[in-house]
Amino acid sequence: MLPHIVAPNLNLAVQPLTQDAFAEFGTVVENAANATGRSVEPKVVKANQGSALKYIDVSHVSNLYHLAPSGNPARAVMNMFVCSPRQLQPVTSGSDTAQERASKFPVQILERHPFTPQTFVPLGLAADDATTVYLVIVAPTFKTTEKPLPYPQHAPKRERSWTEIFSRAQPSPFDNSSDPSASSDSSHGPQPPKGPGEPDLSRARAFLANGSQAVTYGPGTWHAPMVVLGAKAIDFVVVQYANDVGLEDCQEMEIRTESGSEGLNVVVDDARLGPEIRQRAKL
Repeated sequence: MLPHIVAPNLNLAVQPLTQDAFAEFGTVVENAANATGRSVEPKVVKANQGSALKYIDVSHVSNLYHLAPSGNPARAVMNMFVCSPRQLQPVTSGSDTAQERASKFPVQILERHPFTPQTFVPLGLAADDATTVYLVIVAPTFKTTEKPLPYPQHAPKRERSWTEIFSRAQPSPFDNSSDPSASSDSSHGPQPPKGPGEPDLSRARAFLANGSQAVTYGPGTWHAPMVVLGAKAIDFVVVQYANDVGLEDCQEMEIRTESGSEGLNVVVDDARLGPEIRQRAKL
């Protein structure tokens, strides 16, 4: 049975996916010439005999498994997720007009990867595709350590190198001593992992992404599985590290509702969706 957290009535309004808005949670990977909402300009140089522009360090694929309790080494992995379109539900309201203007997606599970970032790259979907988009749903980590999730506690003893000894002498990235809401940008280097706490649903966010945008979840960032809306499945190439130790590779949290509560929902203003997406996404 998965650990769970109870959500009261929480409705997340969808906003466009931009780097500045998403910085707390990771990185938006897109052509900077077409990007909006980015206060830090990426580094760019000419390449391929002047026929291309090379944007440098658009995201980071860092391996933080030396911090994992088991000590099992990780390897770089590249997988593909074929994500089918999901269905939206009508917003229950006393106003028929409100129901016509918005729909919702109930969030039932969040997950995180404690020691690796995870990058989702959509294939075969153009920025101006009027038939298919996807939602990116994320939440910060509670700073409290009163109720941490169960990382493996009893790692087998082994000899450590001097590098490991000195790296572990530094402040722990899991003590929540820093504010997880502090924003960061890929130009400032890889994000450290978040702490061991539960997701803070009161500060969850939801973003609407188009086909020209890839996204990197920072290590330990709580996020929902990809939510595709519209006409067709999206093939995502997913890049991360993994060491095949279950709780160190992925932790999941079930989102439950109280009696009479509607739980955690992403509310999508129909004006943000094209006509074909609205038609296919609604139940």
